[in-house]
Amino acid sequence: MPSGFQSKITRRGLRRLTLALCALALMLAPALRADAAEVVFPEPSAIQPNVNFWVQVFSQYSERDFIIHDRDNIQRVYEVMHLPGTGDPTREQVAYVNDYLKSKYSSILNRLAAGEKPVTYEDIRVANMFKGEPRAAYALAAQNLRVQQGLRDRFREGLLRSRYYRPTMERIFRAAGLPPELVTLAAVESGFYSRAKSSAGAVGIWQFTRGTGRQYMRITRWHDDRLNPEAETRAAAELLRSNYDSLGSWPLAITAYNYGTGGTEMAASQFGGDYNKIVREYNGPHFGFAARNYYAEFLAALYIHENEDRIFPDLKYDEAPPPPPVRTDFAPPHRSHRWRRWGVHRASAHHSATSRHHHRTVARATRARRVHAAAHESKQRVASAHSSHPRSRHIRIANRSGRHRKES
Repeated sequence: MPSGFQSKITRRGLRRLTLALCALALMLAPALRADAAEVVFPEPSAIQPNVNFWVQVFSQYSERDFIIHDRDNIQRVYEVMHLPGTGDPTREQVAYVNDYLKSKYSSILNRLAAGEKPVTYEDIRVANMFKGEPRAAYALAAQNLRVQQGLRDRFREGLLRSRYYRPTMERIFRAAGLPPELVTLAAVESGFYSRAKSSAGAVGIWQFTRGTGRQYMRITRWHDDRLNPEAETRAAAELLRSNYDSLGSWPLAITAYNYGTGGTEMAASQFGGDYNKIVREYNGPHFGFAARNYYAEFLAALYIHENEDRIFPDLKYDEAPPPPPVRTDFAPPHRSHRWRRWGVHRASAHHSATSRHHHRTVARATRARRVHAAAHESKQRVASAHSSHPRSRHIRIANRSGRHRKES
């Protein structure tokens, strides 16, 4: 066989082998990425029901759906109530549904706790949820009711907004040595809304409070970096990196983003860093529903992001409105420092001169009044002295007599 022909066959075989290996790598890449993500962001057994719950809240239930469930046993859902109508419900409607559902199921649970036999269909359905549990469980559950509003529409809007921010945010996170999937945490914090503001005063996409934000950004009376997506993303990356270095795992580091690094370190030291035990048993101050579910919400948001085409198949046809302009300064219209100082000096000098002139005028008027009062008092004393003399009394009488005569 000619050597040239043999070498051509060899090159062709190598090329085919290379293509086959590349194809195999492409086929295995999703699985490898899934395994890597599973290692980086594990799903502890204690929160698997919670993750499923939040996937449904973010992807199935709209803002007009209300889920009443047990606060601790989150998979125990008593009812999903749909509020008729369109658009976002008002605050009054939300409050009404919340009160109605809690009152309804509190009554059912308290009746069952008192030993009453289930009569209605709903009584029987609730009783079946507590099979094998003591009657005291009903009373405890009656105090543990919580209503969650659906978030499908808002989460979908957040996925649209994230298109503008994800490339830059992922680049910043990679530069900080963080997994880029961690950017999905912004979906839980604010839905990627740069002007979000919470009742606790947290601001921006990454929802920094003023106190925490000042450790990583410039925040003053007239300037706030929390409204700059790039600046706050760098701050979030620094905080998350610090949390991970201190706590050693992403479930704890992400929980610390919500609960605080110090409190999470205390919980980790108490339970040896066991996240399952922390979620189930830790009873530290303010370690409530939000902190226990924060990592589960992140995993649910990450699952939806990675399966976006299947969960929101029409999303790829939508265009998000452009993000609002970045505005971090709030000072009044700019004037030079020299002009401000000169203006203040002039105003101060003018007010000082006016004040001096006013005081001089008042002093002169006061002195004039005093002189006039003294002269008047002197005249009064002289007149009084004359009136007390007998002769003066006769003169006055004579004058009055003369006046009467003249008039007559």
